Amino acid sequence: MIKENTIEGYFNLAEPSDLGDTHHSGSWSKDHLDPTNTWGNGMCFVYYNRNCSFKLKQEIWQKYTSKIIKLSDMELLTNDTPFTNAEVKQALHQKWFAENNEEIRLANNRKARMRRAKQKEVA
Repeated sequence: MIKENTIEGYFNLAEPSDLGDTHHSGSWSKDHLDPTNTWGNGMCFVYYNRNCSFKLKQEIWQKYTSKIIKLSDMELLTNDTPFTNAEVKQALHQKWFAENNEEIRLANNRKARMRRAKQKEVA
């Protein structure tokens, strides 16, 4: 059994389906404003996890369907965990984006293969 004194246990990384529970949720934040007004409400979407929170550096990325979210795309807002900021960012990235990033990567590769095949036919 994974213990809570490890980053894997603390964020329950083995269970991706618990997003949206009391330890893993998100909402609009009046404390973090979006200067680009992407959503028309002037606020950024903030992700909340157990004793920490983060947002994406560019709010417009929330709307992108083919963007692979990287660690550098995330801004850690709070970290009241026993772990370093780097460890927390890595765990949050795995928890929130790893599965979807893999799906996006496969879809992007599929589109690229189709585009190259089409270009080959024309040439």
